[in-house]
Amino acid sequence: MKKILLLMALLAIASIQAQEKISSKKKKFYIPVIRYSEYPALDNVLTQTAFYQMDKSLQEEESKLKKYYFNIDGYIKDPVNGKLKIYLTFDLPKYTTTQIDSSYNKKENRWVYDAHSNYVTSVRLDVRYGDKILLTKDFGGSESYSISVGNSMGAMRIAAAEHDKKIRAAVSDSDYSDDGFENVIYKAAGRVQSFLNYKFGYTTDESKVRFEFVTSKGHSEYKQMLDFETEITAQMQKITLEKGLDEKLLMPHLQYLESLLVKYPPSPQNVNIRFIVTNNLAETYLLLENKEKALLYANLLVENDKLDSRGSSIIERVNNANFVDKKIRSHTNRFVELKKLGLKIAEEKEEKRLAFFEKIQQQDAEWEIEKSNREAYLEKIKTQRHNLLDSIPYQLNANLLAKVVDNLGGSQALKKVEKAHLYSKISIEGTNIPQTEEKWATTSHYLLKKKMPESYYEIVNGAEAWSHDDREKGVNAKWAKLTAYDYSNLSKNVDLVNFLTDLRLDLWNNFEVLGEEMYEGKLCYHLNYFEKTLSSGNRTIPKTDYHVFIDKENFNIVSTEKTEFDNGNKSFFEKKLFGDYRPVTALNSGKIPHKINYEIEDFNGETFYQEIREKVEINPVFGNRIFMKEVYFGGFK
Repeated sequence: MKKILLLMALLAIASIQAQEKISSKKKKFYIPVIRYSEYPALDNVLTQTAFYQMDKSLQEEESKLKKYYFNIDGYIKDPVNGKLKIYLTFDLPKYTTTQIDSSYNKKENRWVYDAHSNYVTSVRLDVRYGDKILLTKDFGGSESYSISVGNSMGAMRIAAAEHDKKIRAAVSDSDYSDDGFENVIYKAAGRVQSFLNYKFGYTTDESKVRFEFVTSKGHSEYKQMLDFETEITAQMQKITLEKGLDEKLLMPHLQYLESLLVKYPPSPQNVNIRFIVTNNLAETYLLLENKEKALLYANLLVENDKLDSRGSSIIERVNNANFVDKKIRSHTNRFVELKKLGLKIAEEKEEKRLAFFEKIQQQDAEWEIEKSNREAYLEKIKTQRHNLLDSIPYQLNANLLAKVVDNLGGSQALKKVEKAHLYSKISIEGTNIPQTEEKWATTSHYLLKKKMPESYYEIVNGAEAWSHDDREKGVNAKWAKLTAYDYSNLSKNVDLVNFLTDLRLDLWNNFEVLGEEMYEGKLCYHLNYFEKTLSSGNRTIPKTDYHVFIDKENFNIVSTEKTEFDNGNKSFFEKKLFGDYRPVTALNSGKIPHKINYEIEDFNGETFYQEIREKVEINPVFGNRIFMKEVYFGGFK
């Protein structure tokens, strides 16, 4: 029995020793960071203006303040039209007294005397962005101005008395030309400017991040910890001022590390592994700007008591950082844009420079109107689709519409479609290059991603639309913002019924049933809507001609055709022929097209290609397929 107990004790000791024997290595990363303003509203504000209210006696000081002060870090000064507006009211400094201080110079073994005049200053600060007051503060205090330095107390007393008499006489005569008044104003302004930089400034910096990685290959957790090391190392090397860590790729690793804190509870034997895990969790959540979790694991790191300052260092960094509810702050590529803006301003004359800012303001105002209209349009087509599906019996050609909708799964099924993903193979006539298309859409977003074999993107993100084409612009191409015309065409895909089936419910009540017609060997209903507009000469001219052919037997859409006109002349033609329908379970056994033949004619000539939709997902969990941080964060600069 004693032998058994001894053996068990030895096994327990060996187990404890196995936990203790975990070696690790430190790895340091130096990453670029932006020190944010406290105010998220300013993340995309690039210009600032300071306005002054000062006594007439201080006109000379006012001109110097405008020239040399209130250059807030991360902004360009604009005399009039800056978006960040700083209002400063300077009261006249009040002279109080002239004072003498003494200090002992050990090297020269003598006393040194300094006579300085003291003033009370008062500055009121108001900071605004648009019509919103961001901050109001009063800066009261005393400033001093040195008038003389010497070795004789008697000489200093005489100089101080004369200066006191001179200043009091000047104040009596409302003469504020003495250097003392001017200098204390600049000192007060300096204090205000330091405060403004602290509260509102943006600066670039480099941050040192220290991770701890396991090197004990025999340890049971080595392989999974190595996976985390590989992932975080790869991501740390890609961090820029515009792009941080990808939380979705890191989440499985973070969940694993968090589970280790349960697997290895606090004990003297688990100090090392808990130190490694809590350090890595705290550092990672700090970089992900998750304040709550960064503080949680930083405090656990301190409590682990491994005599290391990293826990308290992370807590200090978290408390000094400006986070916004676990959400990465969005901002322009501020420092590149400021450089461009500053150079442009420096090269232009005053009139052109002011016109430049007026143009920016006008463009901003126009964009806000356009953005509002686009967002209203997206909401409108969503509401219109739901209303139409709820009231089919009251629509034009109600019987035909009801049968088409039932064939697609029914109105209730179509109303529940909130997102969809299509993956297709494309075969273009005259080429053997393999090409694919991936389309993704919600009721406000849309992506077309082609591989041909270079990447090509078209994206609708709310009110914005962007494109990117490596084939034409090279691997370093920037995103191009699409025109209102292109946005109009792409945004049709956020109507998910149209996205899946090419059925334009928003135009249904405009269609006229022309009758029955044989089309591709099938007897079809032929629907037409000829949209017209007014020319500059107030004449009615064609805009878009729509045709839809619906199988009279099973109510599938056989084909759609669209012809666009530019100033009355044909400019674009597109025909889609739906050759194969397959059932989709998510739509209550409704069928949607899986094989589509396209015929396009525009200024590039004629194009024929076939799309085979290999995968269709409706309301799935998409993971990180679209609008990933590496693609969309930073506004496509």
